[in-house]
Amino acid sequence: MRILRDCVLRDRYDVIVVGAGLGGITSASLLAKRGLSVLLIDRQDKPGGSCTSFKRDDVVFDVGTAMIYGFGETGFKPFRFIMNELEEPIDIVAQPTLARMTIEGKKVVFWPELERFEDELGEMFPEERQGIRDFYHDLYGMYTNIVLRNEVIVPPSEFSPRQGLRSLLSSPIAMLRMRKLLTISVQSLLDKYFHTKPIIDFFDKLCSAYDYCTAAETPAVLAATMFLDNHIGGVYYPAGGAQNLPSTMEKSFERDGGHVLYRRYVDEILIHGDTAYGVRLADGTELRADRIIADATVWNVYGKLVRPEHIDPERLAWARHLIPTFPSMTMYMVVDAAALPADTFPWEIFIENRAVIDSSDLTLYTNSLVDRTLAPDGQLVVMAIAPNMLTWPSPESPGYRSEAYEQQKNQEADRTLAQIEAHFPGFRSHIRTLIVATPTTIERYLLKNGGAVGGPKNMLGQQMLNRLHARSEWKNLYFCGDSTVMGTGAPAAAVSGVGAANMVLRDLHMRGYDRRTFARQYIHFVTLPYERPGYQADDPITVATAPLAAAQCQWCEKPNCIAACPAHVDVPGFLRRLEAGNVVGAARTIRQTNPLGEVCGTACGPDAPCQRACYRVSLTGTSVRIAELQRWACENAGARGWTHGDMASHRLHVAVVCGGPAALTAAYYLALGGATVDVVAAEESNDWQRACAALPEEAVKRDLAGMTLPGIHVHSGTQVKSVQDIQDLTRDHDAVYVAGTSWHVPGDEMISFPPGWLRSVEFNQGAATIVEAVAEGRRVAVEILTQRVPTPRKSAYTEP
Repeated sequence: MRILRDCVLRDRYDVIVVGAGLGGITSASLLAKRGLSVLLIDRQDKPGGSCTSFKRDDVVFDVGTAMIYGFGETGFKPFRFIMNELEEPIDIVAQPTLARMTIEGKKVVFWPELERFEDELGEMFPEERQGIRDFYHDLYGMYTNIVLRNEVIVPPSEFSPRQGLRSLLSSPIAMLRMRKLLTISVQSLLDKYFHTKPIIDFFDKLCSAYDYCTAAETPAVLAATMFLDNHIGGVYYPAGGAQNLPSTMEKSFERDGGHVLYRRYVDEILIHGDTAYGVRLADGTELRADRIIADATVWNVYGKLVRPEHIDPERLAWARHLIPTFPSMTMYMVVDAAALPADTFPWEIFIENRAVIDSSDLTLYTNSLVDRTLAPDGQLVVMAIAPNMLTWPSPESPGYRSEAYEQQKNQEADRTLAQIEAHFPGFRSHIRTLIVATPTTIERYLLKNGGAVGGPKNMLGQQMLNRLHARSEWKNLYFCGDSTVMGTGAPAAAVSGVGAANMVLRDLHMRGYDRRTFARQYIHFVTLPYERPGYQADDPITVATAPLAAAQCQWCEKPNCIAACPAHVDVPGFLRRLEAGNVVGAARTIRQTNPLGEVCGTACGPDAPCQRACYRVSLTGTSVRIAELQRWACENAGARGWTHGDMASHRLHVAVVCGGPAALTAAYYLALGGATVDVVAAEESNDWQRACAALPEEAVKRDLAGMTLPGIHVHSGTQVKSVQDIQDLTRDHDAVYVAGTSWHVPGDEMISFPPGWLRSVEFNQGAATIVEAVAEGRRVAVEILTQRVPTPRKSAYTEP
């Protein structure tokens, strides 16, 4: 294992997944389920990409994805398939209605019942009633052949021979017709059924809403799923916020042994000749794997992650000339419930000019109408999103956050608010919170080039099979995400992840994923409106209350709690996992930097440094119960809450003197890093015994049991009483760590080393608390492991 400053990693992985968007987390989770060692890396502090959430003052905001297809019992249902395969239950809101569109003042409701929707559409376009019926009748035939008869769980480019043959034999004529539909536009279909411009403009707007393309650009093969699937399969929302979908996947991933590395930017995919073999992080750290999956845009892969010298010039030019979807501007608002009429739909679409796609094509998502956990009583969370065609600076340019940038941002926000006000008079006066995300913001946080949220346009000429496939032109490098065959949208990204996982499994001659019948269904539709049980700050921490207590965390972007904790435990990371019921992942997150997690959770108590620094103190006067939740997570995760992994020896031999928390922590991480460790008692080392006397005996036993690794040898019959004894240890070890607080050594000159050998003697200067001693022990272990020195000879100390 590799022990870095804030994480523990394997020396090598079967697979590294770059990017934890829905494609990346899907492929990582499915591969871990098959028993592969997988590392998932993302520059953000949580998985999901566009399908994530953030919190501000007890309000949950969804970053981008707010309405999701694919959880239904019929239709296009990749998320139902994935959650069933991962065997992780998830609570889902089934929206009672789909959406309401107001187009140039006229309203049409997208009812789940198709006939009812056709009737409403006929009222809007009476001269096209028969064309509407015929259009949807034929679309249903296409949908039956494309989706219902062939459950889509992998992209067609990644079909196995069996899947391809099955698809062909299910309806050979329909498959031939589908190939034709790949080459013609939705516009050509509309022209066949309709004869007036207003209804053609209506479907043109639907194309831009679903696929970010005009009807003339969109391949006809997508018409069936775009216009029908929401009626047949339904529209859904992860109860508690969009973040709960990737967090539940992460729970499965970590349960099956997967490792995550958040807050890290992958600068380069390492390639030798034509073969990928690892990644290099922005800080220069290199990580190796047999295979790499990149969940990244085509523009971030070609010329960035993969350096130009490894790319065929024609292929590089192809990537650079792909046309992106339009940039978007998003506004996150908290408003009084009175801001919106009682009949407002969770999904409202406003079209002011049906003839063009512009920034007045506005969509409002108000999921707090059906999910009351998102905002306090009497308030609603509203997300407004619209295309924005203005020129915006890149996050790295001097123009970002300049006066001109702020002025343009405010002007665009004001224009959008004016448009909302026109539909909901008095809306502005009810705004309590307003956060504006420009295309620059989207690129900064989501790495979406130019703020184009949908990757390359899924348009004729660069549609489906003309996009990136799961298998790249380099050996052992694979792709998923919205630049691949399935294109834009949460379900499409997830399917691309299944495709990438299957390509890896196929190359390893392992069984891939395919449609099948499941004995149990893991999708649970909640009662509306969705509410969580009540929570009081003094409730005992139990399986039922731990997620509620953890949900008090605000997931601060710059968490003071991490900085305040001497061990730098990722507090928001483990609390977010607990909120999702991921107790195993929470415990492992804690033990990345603190193996005495249960002990410290008890010893630190309510006056823990992290709790004093907690943002919630300024919000409500009381902190999140961090220490108590840390203790509970470590206790209840059991043996699965430890990361042991591959501890291959690298011939480093270390002596650790004293048996206190600093010494034991150093010994644990040294052994985890592959060193052989001799723990030798000091003559005066009673600090730990005194500390333990005040702690629950079982907590101490559980932590010590988890820290006892095969590479640690405790020599209880030997004591170090003098500097000469330390001198003797240096002859047989590559490094010596004296962790006692009662030692006083005048200077390092007293310790002499045999010539030609690199030695490390560290002296603990004393720690006021157990957690400070843990931090010191880990720091020393990391420093010793980075030396990577050989063992001169066998230790003089042997087990009695």
